[in-house]
Amino acid sequence: MIKRTRIILSVLLGFVLVVIGGGLSAAAAQSSWSLKMTVPMELSISTIDIDRMLKYYTEVLGLRLVADAKVGPEMSIRTGATPHGYRIVRLQTPYGERIKLVQAGRPPKQNEVPHYVCEKQGFASLTFVIADLDGVIKRLKEHGVKLLSGGEKVEVRPGVFMIYSLDPEGNIVEFVEYPDVSSYRPDLYKWHQFF
Repeated sequence: MIKRTRIILSVLLGFVLVVIGGGLSAAAAQSSWSLKMTVPMELSISTIDIDRMLKYYTEVLGLRLVADAKVGPEMSIRTGATPHGYRIVRLQTPYGERIKLVQAGRPPKQNEVPHYVCEKQGFASLTFVIADLDGVIKRLKEHGVKLLSGGEKVEVRPGVFMIYSLDPEGNIVEFVEYPDVSSYRPDLYKWHQFF
């Protein structure tokens, strides 16, 4: 389990370094030093309406609620999060990654949703690599989720299909289906971690 986690996190760290480095090649992003991570990476989303977001990520996408807590202003000031305290909800995917939904005591202003995904600076999208894109699209449509690219999956490479959607607050959520995910992520599949 620890070995699998280290492999996953090493790959994710390489991706982050490429993004931060403004297009460095994957080879250039490798270094002799790496983070000594102990669990899979977590993503935090600052929300305006945490209950609405919680419903979307649990009821529509099926993530599991693992924790729901409040942090008072004294601690949130010390950490630099917000002067108003906040509520934090932790959700988990089947593979152990976590998404944290955070709503400050004084929620932030709504960000403008770009017309195109890459027109926004910073994190562009949250990506789920999945097995049944048609089924996911059907479920999203049934729940009134806004789909980009005309609501239809797009073949971005032979046999690789994807679609962008928006969560309730306009964050971009990407779903990708590979014909052979082991060729996309041989680092994970060579040890048969997910069989």
